[in-house]
Amino acid sequence: MPSPRASNRMTNELEAPQLKEPRSILDLVNYQMHLIQSFSASSVTRMCEGEFGITRREWRFIALLAAVGPMAPSDLALHSSLDRSRTSKALMPLLAKGLIERRSHAGDRRRATVSLTPAGRELYERVFPRVVEVNSAMLAGLSDEDIAALARLLGALRRRAEEIVDSNLVEAIADRRHGGSLRRWEGREDAPRTGARRPPQ
Repeated sequence: MPSPRASNRMTNELEAPQLKEPRSILDLVNYQMHLIQSFSASSVTRMCEGEFGITRREWRFIALLAAVGPMAPSDLALHSSLDRSRTSKALMPLLAKGLIERRSHAGDRRRATVSLTPAGRELYERVFPRVVEVNSAMLAGLSDEDIAALARLLGALRRRAEEIVDSNLVEAIADRRHGGSLRRWEGREDAPRTGARRPPQ
């Protein structure tokens, strides 16, 4: 259990993070946005799973198809910030539930478009007002001026994040399969030598 001093410090840094000169993870923009997303999304997750029988990720696909219209799975992956393989896998339950449909292009069955079915549209019309309630509750403590400023800042941060990705600020390539493996860790030249033995295979 953290000491009272540590708890107070964490509370203070969460309330007033030093974004310009971070001293710990608590001051990082990404961490602060992660906390906001985690707290608010938990309500949406409970709602989707407990009331409507879909996951939050499935809701995201339904909402994007409602907002943007029919699109290729690759475009849906781009809008969802997911890779194509995970998007394709996540679409399967929606197809099985009859909430979306997939149509192949004539002459090239590898190309396809996904769209909402009438049942998917009807579900969207039921869920969206409930999600707006959560969104409104999140903004309830802000003035109209604060909300307008927040919208501008979120747009600026999103554009800047896209620029950073395109700039190759981090040149390393993500490797989800091996990134956390003990074998890969022990093979790194900068890995600390703890003397721990690898568990038997």
